[in-house]
Amino acid sequence: MTAREQVHQLVERLPDDELETAGRLLAGLSALSLFNPAKAALLKAPMDNEPVTACEAEAIEEGERDFTQGRSVTADELRARLGQ
Repeated sequence: MTAREQVHQLVERLPDDELETAGRLLAGLSALSLFNPAKAALLKAPMDNEPVTACEAEAIEEGERDFTQGRSVTADELRARLGQ
């Protein structure tokens, strides 16, 4: 179980009268994590809503085929192959 899933379970088990307090605590933690200006800018940036072009869709499908057919490597495997 991931840490995120554990937090979700904890929140689900809280009594209703503690939800406001939990929300304030989580908001404080969230604000602390936004201290990094670059991270804050990325989190505040709008979602990319550009339509996918036919060429991009084809490239995505090709990559997915390569992955499912075992013609891909992880970043760690690539680093090892390159001797990094």
